[in-house]
Amino acid sequence: MSEQPPTTNRVRALLPAPAQLTEPALGTDGSDPRTTAGSPTTATVLGRLPRCAIAHFACHGVSDPKDPSRSRLLLHDHATTPLTVSALAKADLEGAQLAYLSACGTAAPGSTDLLDEAIHLTSAFQLAGFPHVIGTLWPISDRLAVDIAESFYTHLTTGSPGTLDPGQAASALHDTVRTVRDRYPATPSLWAAYINSGA
Repeated sequence: MSEQPPTTNRVRALLPAPAQLTEPALGTDGSDPRTTAGSPTTATVLGRLPRCAIAHFACHGVSDPKDPSRSRLLLHDHATTPLTVSALAKADLEGAQLAYLSACGTAAPGSTDLLDEAIHLTSAFQLAGFPHVIGTLWPISDRLAVDIAESFYTHLTTGSPGTLDPGQAASALHDTVRTVRDRYPATPSLWAAYINSGA
């Protein structure tokens, strides 16, 4: 949600009727502008999610190994009202189909004491109602993340213009990761972090 416009436009062009929340630009004096209705705040995102079949997050994420329920996406107001696993647990998203979390460590397990718990942002989005969630196991390359997202959505495209099939998320991610793996076979840290959670 906070990428540079040319990067965002590459992914946005592949999404049907996207509603984009973008981090506001700094004021000319370097000041931080007030939050607006179009800013990616926790309240705005939680308010819009029930109307989104597909949600794509391009932002930073933090995995909290000591308290996985505090793992969070770093939205505009993350310092005061973070979008945490706990906050997502309250969401009820009946029409949800696919969430793509293009952020670092959104599927990272907690501490070794909690490995069997599977509490992280990816599972939280799934429990909130998204049957398909793309997450990451560790920090990812910002540059390559855009290529991977663009390829993923291209693989979801059906024969109808502007129509995606979220039911193909697993195979789309598989094909995308294999392509990136072929480009960087000696560097699995660039492509092996991406996982599909869901059917």
